[in-house]
Amino acid sequence: MTASASDLAYDGIRNMLTGGELSPGQRLSQSRLARQLNCSPMPVVEAMRRLESEGLLVKQARKQARVRELSHEDLEGLYLLREAIESVTARLAAQRATPEETQVLQELTQAYERAWEANHQEADADVAIHRHIAECARCPLLKGELDRFLLLERTAGRRLKSQCRRPGHTHIHRALVQAIVDHDPDSAEYLMKKHIQHGYEEAQRDLASGAKNSRAIRRTSAQRTSDSRRAT
Repeated sequence: MTASASDLAYDGIRNMLTGGELSPGQRLSQSRLARQLNCSPMPVVEAMRRLESEGLLVKQARKQARVRELSHEDLEGLYLLREAIESVTARLAAQRATPEETQVLQELTQAYERAWEANHQEADADVAIHRHIAECARCPLLKGELDRFLLLERTAGRRLKSQCRRPGHTHIHRALVQAIVDHDPDSAEYLMKKHIQHGYEEAQRDLASGAKNSRAIRRTSAQRTSDSRRAT
């Protein structure tokens, strides 16, 4: 089946979001996106509506839209939802994963640890572990929702520090994966819940630090403007 023009525009804008070409808070121009994607404005309009419904874009006044930027309220909701979903997927994975699936999970954990040591694309390796655990749960609706939240965190939360660089992250992954390999649902659920809760605490600190730095930059910029005006 041939993809429609709006599907292609949707994929194009989504790739810009995941690739970092569009930054959190950035306002989007339909005409500019149409030129970049080499299409007419209408498919872009339809694609942006889909991305708004997924929470990746936020509609602004005068029909403008911007890339979603995580507020403290957004961050809390995102992690509460992730905790609820992923504690269940971890429990189900411990009950349902096949030997072949647990082997893949262990390989993904080793790949993550190598990436962490090399400081190279460890965020992608981290997401791969969480997505595979959801696949092992064999509950497509849960996996679909998790994919949406992971994408939202990756795009709207791009200014947060990479959580997989935080101390202790490799150890909790290893313990969580071992619980799934051992078919221990109670431990898997507990470890995943603690993992997400710890991630939320760290993300809160990152968001507060980022807001503080942004305010300092704005004050410096305002001071420079004021000094320039006085000099003239």
